[in-house]
Amino acid sequence: MSEASGPIKRKLIEVALPLSEISKASRADKNRKVGTIKNVHKWFAPMPTPALRALIFAALVEDPGDENARQDLLNLVKELVPEDGGPPKQHVLDRAVRQIRAANPNLPTVVDPFVGGGSTLVEAQRLGLPVFGSDLNPVPALISRTLAQLLPPLARVQPVTETGRLSDQPYDGFIDDLRHYGRLVQQAVEKRLGFLYPKPPTGEPVAWLWARTAPCPNPACSLTVPLFGSPWLSKQKGREASLEAVPDVGTVRLVVHRMKGGPARATKATGRANFKCPGCQTDLREQDIRSVGEAGLLGMQLMTLCIDTPTGRGFLDAEDVVSPAEEALIPADLDDLPLVGKAAFNLGGYGFESFTETYTRRQLAVLAGVSDEVAKVGQLVLADGGTKEQALAIGTVLGLCVGKLAQSNSTLVRWFIDPRNGAPKAVQAFGTQAMPMLWDFAECYPFGSSVGSWRGQIESVIGAIRRLPDKATPATVVQADARRGGDAVAARSALLVTDPPYFGQINYADLGDYFYLWLRRAVGELHRDLFGTVATPKSAELVANPGRHDGDKEAARRYFIEGFTEVFASLQRASRPDLPIVVVYAHRQDEKTVDGVISTGWESLLEAVLNANLSVVGTWPIEATHSSRQIGIGANALASYVILICRPREAASRSIDRRGFIARLRAELPQALRDLQQASIAPVDLAQAAIGPGMAVFSRYAQVIEPSGSTMKVRDALVEINRALDEVLWEQEGDFDPDTRFCVRWFTQYGWDEADSGIADNLARATITSVAGLERGGVFRARARRARLLEPSELSERWDAATDDRISVWEVVLRLVRALSDRGVGEAANLLAAASRRIDMDAAKELAYLLFSISEKRAWTQTAQMFNGLVTSWPDLSASVRERSSLTPPPAQGEFDFSNGEE
Repeated sequence: MSEASGPIKRKLIEVALPLSEISKASRADKNRKVGTIKNVHKWFAPMPTPALRALIFAALVEDPGDENARQDLLNLVKELVPEDGGPPKQHVLDRAVRQIRAANPNLPTVVDPFVGGGSTLVEAQRLGLPVFGSDLNPVPALISRTLAQLLPPLARVQPVTETGRLSDQPYDGFIDDLRHYGRLVQQAVEKRLGFLYPKPPTGEPVAWLWARTAPCPNPACSLTVPLFGSPWLSKQKGREASLEAVPDVGTVRLVVHRMKGGPARATKATGRANFKCPGCQTDLREQDIRSVGEAGLLGMQLMTLCIDTPTGRGFLDAEDVVSPAEEALIPADLDDLPLVGKAAFNLGGYGFESFTETYTRRQLAVLAGVSDEVAKVGQLVLADGGTKEQALAIGTVLGLCVGKLAQSNSTLVRWFIDPRNGAPKAVQAFGTQAMPMLWDFAECYPFGSSVGSWRGQIESVIGAIRRLPDKATPATVVQADARRGGDAVAARSALLVTDPPYFGQINYADLGDYFYLWLRRAVGELHRDLFGTVATPKSAELVANPGRHDGDKEAARRYFIEGFTEVFASLQRASRPDLPIVVVYAHRQDEKTVDGVISTGWESLLEAVLNANLSVVGTWPIEATHSSRQIGIGANALASYVILICRPREAASRSIDRRGFIARLRAELPQALRDLQQASIAPVDLAQAAIGPGMAVFSRYAQVIEPSGSTMKVRDALVEINRALDEVLWEQEGDFDPDTRFCVRWFTQYGWDEADSGIADNLARATITSVAGLERGGVFRARARRARLLEPSELSERWDAATDDRISVWEVVLRLVRALSDRGVGEAANLLAAASRRIDMDAAKELAYLLFSISEKRAWTQTAQMFNGLVTSWPDLSASVRERSSLTPPPAQGEFDFSNGEE
């Protein structure tokens, strides 16, 4: 059923999802640098838009029960998430909208009380749904309001500017206006402040590269030391350039070397912030630099000016760079905000106290100037005959461009040397969700056309606007506490889809002040409801920040749980009874495990779900690893989003004792784990993702009774889930051949190390194999009463899967690891295709999961990463095998050469 009374039928999201396709599209979205709504303005940890599109659709259509009809729906979901991460074709959207409307004669309002960057709202609009969003923080509220509320009414509206034109693209008229008024802003600011950036004799400025400076701590040395981490300026082939610190009379000259074949001498030594004086070679330790910073003695020295010329990107010596004739004047009415939280910790130790101290003087002058000109744009639009709606939208989008300009123009902007032979460039702040101290930084040219320029910010936003749906009912987006997130819509009328804060990992409000300072100056009058306070609201923010609870971590955790209990209770009141509540959770947390429970954030969120009388009826892992993600084994670096599907717990749900709960857990978890493995969820994320099906069992009951008569706590349930996971992984050992079982047990005990060959004989007999047979199989070596497993790099270089008379799952997995590392996906796919004719490849994947689990528990980091990489590459390997088999007849099973061309 959809809305009629009677038994509630399960939605597709509760039964099946094409996880591989959703994950692939999500990875592509994460990797996309341009042409995505993320380009409208920076916000933290955005959920991939393809995943949200799929989740919303699958939460609104019923599972048909019939396998063929279900597959038709799943195929439609696949088409909704193109593998390039972009929006689907219009005819696909039209089919999806028809399906949604057929299942929902009265469309629900999609509600998200943590709108963030607006992805949920935009994707719901793309599917033809009404939406409502809120956020306590004014910055994401403004971003989402712009995307989902202000822009949709202006699709295919005649532009204000006389030069404007309409085309088949819905927002071309608005884009013409945006460029026009953006040019007016730049002309006004450049006319007033352009002198602050003197142009070189040739070329256009890209960025001035600066190093912070500190006096040498050696009393006998009078040098002021420039602090820069790398001597490289460019590694682009044919245009290599490096920097050398040369001590001179009473000073340090920074000399640019071009095409010298390698980097010259820098000032950095080893350690987090240790440098050497280029004159006397005295170390400048971190504490020395902190003392200099606290005394207000940190300075700046120009390293070079990067310029663009007709022949490419080049660098000028600092002594050849013209300085401004006058110093920049900072407006007297410029607001300032103190650094708080982790930003204060990272920067405060070096003497920084406020956000404005993270900019150069001329950056402050230009940002204030641009903000002031943008604040006038609304009146200009009205004077030119534009409507109030156009004035508001144009002024707001340009205001967001001011925030983007601030992100690209501060001392938090680093110089990036492309290792793939690309041109070096400035990289905007917040590559991570933090404000770290940078010793050398790039000061971009705001009036040019490169990264960091005003024009560049506008063009970036234009690319994002072109990704918005052609037709959308305008949303309503307000600033509100999520505890009342469901109160603004009619009771029992909404589909709730939300991506809430991740426990204590990101302090959004603390970081949001970086943008709030400039957005308030630029658009505060246009959005008085959002910018009525001096800074972003912090005390009511739903994150577990011990700093707001006198350093008490437990008090912060309780605050998080109690707040989210209120949130879920509010959402439950708004939720339409036949629809599930969809909660996205991705958690990265550096903490020690306690009885195998990895994440306090997970525990806390789940406790809030249960406290609100919700049960977890389904979970899905979606892999969305960014291409630049660093796997942090032992640091709980979660690559997947885990989707919780929740429904109100039945009033008549019964209790169960501890033994009964564990029995149900062990009965249901094996199949759930196989489903996760089939989806190729990264092994590093398996323990987190398995919490979902385990909690689906736990939350089914009103309570689980301990032998003492007390109620089992969430943490204790997580311990049991983790134990059951280990049991299931080891039970899969039964799928392995005898040689593989031997290798697993040896690996568990000794890894790649040697042990007594007598132990090997005993273990071989126990696993129904022999040491001689293992040696013949090419995976083991026994010499002079010592024995060990061969590592992947030691396996024979030439191998024929067709003629190997003793092939094992163990050998295939190690050869896949080696092929992937040495030759990439193509060679590994060839190996997979050949080996799949001899062994069960599901068993191979199961083995990779088990070996990761063993390696992680033994803190064998490199080995763990090796097996994690194999599983995360599995979908690409399988797809490559399928593609090749569909294009050409199966190739003869030949040899695999791992010799890298060497005999």
